[in-house]
Amino acid sequence: MLSGRQIKECIMNREIIIDPFEEKFLGPDSIDIRLGNQIMIAKNIADIIDSGNPANFWETKEITDKGFILNPNQFILGTIYEKIGIGKNFSCQIEGRSSVGRMGIMVHVTAGIIHAGWGITNPSRITLEMYSVNPNPVILRPGIKIAQLTFVRLDEEAEKGYDEMSGKYTGHDNPHPPKGL
Repeated sequence: MLSGRQIKECIMNREIIIDPFEEKFLGPDSIDIRLGNQIMIAKNIADIIDSGNPANFWETKEITDKGFILNPNQFILGTIYEKIGIGKNFSCQIEGRSSVGRMGIMVHVTAGIIHAGWGITNPSRITLEMYSVNPNPVILRPGIKIAQLTFVRLDEEAEKGYDEMSGKYTGHDNPHPPKGL
């Protein structure tokens, strides 16, 4: 796992892209990332969703400075503020920050790995799969430190990076709904 100093060196060498990069968000072995200003709310469409061809059950909303109220048991897709790119020598893990977790907010339901080569040719915003287990509503505001990234150096460079293999979830500035299994 990379130390904070190594993360900064990789950013300076453009092996890892975090744009904008603010050194104040760098920790001893991670970097904090912020919540963007657009979300997609999962709507109840009163129908079965086919995982092979998911229906459009999303409503897109902008988060204003007043914030968005995430209700108990509500699922949304969010996005981060920063654009990210990862070289083929690295893999990245996204995790919620403890202060966010202690409010009962999960920032990724299952997709915690950002693969080698993700967004390196076209830095992109990561989509967050957010869910509240808090019995009370929680206000989310754009710009809050929502999650953190940790990086590991691979034993060898990936033969093909994520962007070269599919890249189906890169190249987006806004949250992106599922494309089917």
